[in-house]
Amino acid sequence: MKSKKLIELLQSLDPTGEVEVSVNNADILYVESLPAYYDGSLQVLIRDESKKPYYDIVGAKYVRTGGKIVIHPMSITDLLWDDPDASVDYSQLSGWSLEKCTETNEKTRQASLDVEIKVDMDAFFKWVKKKTSNIYVGNGVADCLHEANRFYTNHLNPKDPVKDLPATIDKDGNKWCASWSEQREAMWDDTIDIKWEGEWVITKKEIK
Repeated sequence: MKSKKLIELLQSLDPTGEVEVSVNNADILYVESLPAYYDGSLQVLIRDESKKPYYDIVGAKYVRTGGKIVIHPMSITDLLWDDPDASVDYSQLSGWSLEKCTETNEKTRQASLDVEIKVDMDAFFKWVKKKTSNIYVGNGVADCLHEANRFYTNHLNPKDPVKDLPATIDKDGNKWCASWSEQREAMWDDTIDIKWEGEWVITKKEIK
């Protein structure tokens, strides 16, 4: 469908411009213009105008030239995967709908948190492993996974603050800002101590 036709239909259905627009019952996050070939060829329906106002689709084609306007929806499920702490208003639901939506959303929240924690825990283990590789323990490299996981479970969280690092300027004058991962590791450098005492021991540094 051409954008002018979509605009025409929207104005016909809602002259006020105040009605919510949805894609498969999900709100629209943003709209952007892209080349037709971007992220997969554009799929266009072929219509037979003589069949209107009845079903007029007679075929389809793939298009790789020109452009396309892409509507990006975001459902509540998508939102909770991105931000498991986001609030959801159930005030207009009741009975089975309320129970089902609440159950589904809570499962999504927990799944998102589980993935977030797993990714963050893996990153912490890699940081610990990098630190322990520089410490001589007398019998080769000792496994630090158990201690890293124990410390993370008891003391860390994906929502923990990271260290604010200043931007750097390279030899060509380009400004580079530290990544979130670099800022997180810098915070761990400042606040966590790793020692070998017959086994790996990870503790919080004393704040002086």
